[in-house]
Amino acid sequence: MNHKITQKQMEKVHVRIPDAFEQLRQGRISRREFLRTATLLGMSAGAATLAAACTTPEATTGSTSSTGSGEAEAAPAAVGGIVRGGTLRIGMLLQQIDHPARFSWVEAANVARQVGEYLTETGPDNLTRPFLLDSWEANDDVTEWTLNLKQGIKFNNGDELTTDDVMFSFSQWLDEDIGSSMLGLLSYLDGMNSVEQVDDYTIKLHLNSGNIGVPEHLFHYP
Repeated sequence: MNHKITQKQMEKVHVRIPDAFEQLRQGRISRREFLRTATLLGMSAGAATLAAACTTPEATTGSTSSTGSGEAEAAPAAVGGIVRGGTLRIGMLLQQIDHPARFSWVEAANVARQVGEYLTETGPDNLTRPFLLDSWEANDDVTEWTLNLKQGIKFNNGDELTTDDVMFSFSQWLDEDIGSSMLGLLSYLDGMNSVEQVDDYTIKLHLNSGNIGVPEHLFHYP
């Protein structure tokens, strides 16, 4: 069966995805760049991968490592079986964690992620996927982002995660007195005035300038 992502389907996710697809077809951007752009604009990683497979970039000067055969590389063989149970001991230098929205170095994040989770997650493939979020959408000029929270997520005390909790996190990131490093990343927001709580599971971000990197920025603090 032949599967193909049409331009109309890409436009339904976001109007800028077909432009990125055309740049890929012309060889002006790499497959990796297309996948990153498409997923940031709300396309699932699977759909973006399928879309990228629907075209062969036009010939460009210089050599390329791709053979064009379409054959998938063999996956490396697993070494040993899965060991369950036991104790995992990890040793690392750790600076003081004085505020959950103010990490001075990466070691603090290594501790925080054991007890907190992120709205999104950027994997080793450089693709950003929903984590605590169920999905997100951006308007045409990427100045308004709608964040849709997953429902039914519980804290260890049984309380459900809602946008009240997400709004609190944003308030900490955007408080100049706290001095979170997120202040620089989120400079396109005019404080909490730019963060709208629509309902228990929906938040809208109103940016003062377009920025495609919003989903990536939500992976910096749990």
